[in-house]
Amino acid sequence: MVTVFKNITNIMTTIGDCILYGASIELLVMAAFGIMLLGAIFAARNDADVTQTGLFWMLGNCLCTSGYVLYLKYATKTVKLSKFGMVFYNNVLCSCFLLPVTMFNGELSMFLNTSALHTVDYAVKNWFAGFVGFFLNFASLNCVAQTGPTTYAMIGSLNKIPIAIFGYLIFDNDISPETWRFICVSLCGGILYTVAKLRASRRKSRS
Repeated sequence: MVTVFKNITNIMTTIGDCILYGASIELLVMAAFGIMLLGAIFAARNDADVTQTGLFWMLGNCLCTSGYVLYLKYATKTVKLSKFGMVFYNNVLCSCFLLPVTMFNGELSMFLNTSALHTVDYAVKNWFAGFVGFFLNFASLNCVAQTGPTTYAMIGSLNKIPIAIFGYLIFDNDISPETWRFICVSLCGGILYTVAKLRASRRKSRS
């Protein structure tokens, strides 16, 4: 069900891109998002664990995620900082919001009182996760700046495919038939989106 809402977020981002930045929405682009949304709904049709609280938080997540991506496009054009500086301050601001939450939930005290987490192995793995996350934010910022929120949203949908495949190959995770069908449908949506963007670029070059 989370994947369904993530695809709804992508559609919201595309509409916001059109309204705020005047991006043209090709018919094939909307068809690609529709195909991927239908694939996600089909894969999650047996997922009945949906509560009102969960629905509220998922809708909030959709709005915040879409607003964040749309604001990134605005920030890359107006904020007088380098890409490195923008990523740095983005992570610093995240820490300012997350630290009080961890203290309120008791996660900070649990971390300080759990000796099993005070190991070199744990520290190295967390350092590596933070290192990769920094460059992930850097790549996301450049992707939005060079392409746009719509393309970034599509890439966010398609990245589930390599994650599922690598999980199967590296961690021996089972992939259900529903997941395989979702992967195939997502690939079809991604190919359709690529065709739409190629056609649009050819029309621009001719004009």
